[in-house]
Amino acid sequence: MKVTCDVIKDILPLYLEGMLSDDSCAMVEEHIEQCQECKIYLDEMKTFNGIPIDTNISPLLKIKSTLRKKKIQTAILSIMFSIVILVITIAFLTAPEYIPYSEKSVTIDEIGNGSVLAIFEDTVYGYDIESYPTDDGTSYIYHITTWNSIWNRNIKRSNVNNTILNPNGENVTSVYYYDTDGSGGDILIYGKNENPNGGVLTLPRLFLGYYLLIAIALATICGLIMVIFRSNAKVFNYTMKIFFLPVSYILGQLFVKGFTTWSYIATRDLYAILLTAIPLYIAFLMAINLIREYKSKRT
Repeated sequence: MKVTCDVIKDILPLYLEGMLSDDSCAMVEEHIEQCQECKIYLDEMKTFNGIPIDTNISPLLKIKSTLRKKKIQTAILSIMFSIVILVITIAFLTAPEYIPYSEKSVTIDEIGNGSVLAIFEDTVYGYDIESYPTDDGTSYIYHITTWNSIWNRNIKRSNVNNTILNPNGENVTSVYYYDTDGSGGDILIYGKNENPNGGVLTLPRLFLGYYLLIAIALATICGLIMVIFRSNAKVFNYTMKIFFLPVSYILGQLFVKGFTTWSYIATRDLYAILLTAIPLYIAFLMAINLIREYKSKRT
């Protein structure tokens, strides 16, 4: 394609400002050596403090708009990334570190009117209590565990208060303490064992495994669509952005839980996985944009 004088005159302002690529500069200089009219036009532009009135400034406006959009996108991505890092840091500092059972961690005591009181030691900053009725429905069985955290130990010390397990006067048959490492059965710390043939075991939650399977299935479907429509750039690019969502979740799962899908604290683990997946997804998108810009410059 022959480069006309009009094209050269349109990009001369960019040439003077040093905003052209090396190839574009070489094209302008080669044309000016052969075209006396454009050379004179360039010399006139150099003698003016401003751009000639008849110069088409639309390329400048387009570049200015593009630069403004990139600055806004960069600022938004920087803010989002900073927020994600802040949230992940707070989540790490406040993440529960469950305390193995000892006689000091929690004790159960009866007070007046049949109330049962759970008394915690000073190192306990949080607890979980779950209850369910016995088979005959006349009383309740309680399961309890305790934790502390880096935040509570080093930044804001806020011990929990003692709590009444049966504030509405329910009958309490037994209270068990359960460790979240799954190393053994729940420990009876009050009342009688409701299972005479063995102990009681609190099982971990498994729904992280279902979410992982969904992510793998979605990534597989998107991968197949990308292979089928690889010649359709629009469908391929749109599907690729969706593809990296489940991929980011899968990597987040590996970083947080490894190959384990069960958890006693599944809600917190899911939260941590999502917080890990967000910056990974942003990183994937930024990498795609950088690769595209690199390829466009080479062409």
